[in-house]
Amino acid sequence: MRILLISNRYPADADDHASPFVPYFAEALAARGVNVDVLTPEYGRATVPTSDELRAVSGCESGVGSEFPPSVSVLRFPTGATEPVGSWNLLNPMSWVKLSRFLKAGRRAGEELCRTQRYDHILALWALPSGHFAHALSRKFGVPYSVWCLGSDIYTWARRRIIRDRIAHVLKGANAVFGDGEELCERIRTWLGIHATFLPSFRPLEGLEDCEPPSPTEAPRYLYLGRLHGDKGIFELLTAFAHVRVALPLATLQYVGDGPGKEELEDRAEEMRFYHRHDPDAGSVHIRGAVSHAGVVRALRDCDIVVIPTRSDSVPLVLTEAVQAMRPVIATDVGDLGMLIRRYQVGQVVPSADDSSLAATMMRMAHQPAFDLRGRTELLVRFDPRRAAKVFCDQVLPAAGTSAQTKKPETTAKMVPV
Repeated sequence: MRILLISNRYPADADDHASPFVPYFAEALAARGVNVDVLTPEYGRATVPTSDELRAVSGCESGVGSEFPPSVSVLRFPTGATEPVGSWNLLNPMSWVKLSRFLKAGRRAGEELCRTQRYDHILALWALPSGHFAHALSRKFGVPYSVWCLGSDIYTWARRRIIRDRIAHVLKGANAVFGDGEELCERIRTWLGIHATFLPSFRPLEGLEDCEPPSPTEAPRYLYLGRLHGDKGIFELLTAFAHVRVALPLATLQYVGDGPGKEELEDRAEEMRFYHRHDPDAGSVHIRGAVSHAGVVRALRDCDIVVIPTRSDSVPLVLTEAVQAMRPVIATDVGDLGMLIRRYQVGQVVPSADDSSLAATMMRMAHQPAFDLRGRTELLVRFDPRRAAKVFCDQVLPAAGTSAQTKKPETTAKMVPV
């Protein structure tokens, strides 16, 4: 049994932040006896692909574990771009030229694979542009397809009318639709009247095995881990931290991640005298930028509390990463965040990032860390990639998994770059 998994992004190695959980899902499918071909864009060079490159799929990689599963291969098609398609400015006419080339290259690569391999199913991660490719290939080759949606597909891109119509067309044509959050699935059902099944995204982190929940402290170390963007509540968190510092002058806040809001965040933190560009370790706010896989583990080990002040999300990876590290989470009540934190008792929930309760909750958590070990175990079992693979196979590949392996998925990605 073989599937074609089309992904907007696929990491080249353990330190690549491009959808880092996808390899573990692919590996879990392979453990159920499914051969997985991954088709994904190649970024990193600013040259226009040649005609020869457009006719061929660029490169092949094995799977993600220390022992590469022979049934997972990764193939990258050239894009001629250095930035992912989702970050292109579509108000610039040149972006439409690049988009046309991108769609042509991806479709040719997919058609070449479908001509040389017999696929039982196509899975698109995510609605666009991967769902566009899956829909076109399904029509041409008669292979059923499904779509796994992220929060950004519905909460962000579907707000734009033209893109919204295309997403609806892709989802309505799919044999199955999945979402990485229960609330997200409900939105899809309400919007389009089609069933959507919860499929969790999860990245195991190695190096957190000996962690324990934090003790009460007068010098709490708060951590923000994720994309530095205004929609993620990074500025509101900084304001809340200023109030925390009045009551807890030894408190620190670390931002780990990169994004378009990084420079403004540095400006604001410097104006508040919390941050010093010439010496990032000198102040009470530390803005680190993107870090390696090991850097993520180190940041989690070195903090007491993880704060997720996002305005729009489904289930960000940082939630399960914090839970793996036994770090209590303070998060806004968006997507599935509030429900999961309350159900499994792994932190506290605030109504929104700009609510006055954020600072109060940060202070209260320092004195009374709330983290239930039994809830942690239950949440991690629910998000296990092997469980996600079983849900997918049960719905679209019922013949798969009859002799599923029981080997635990590798917890450190070791992929071969193209």
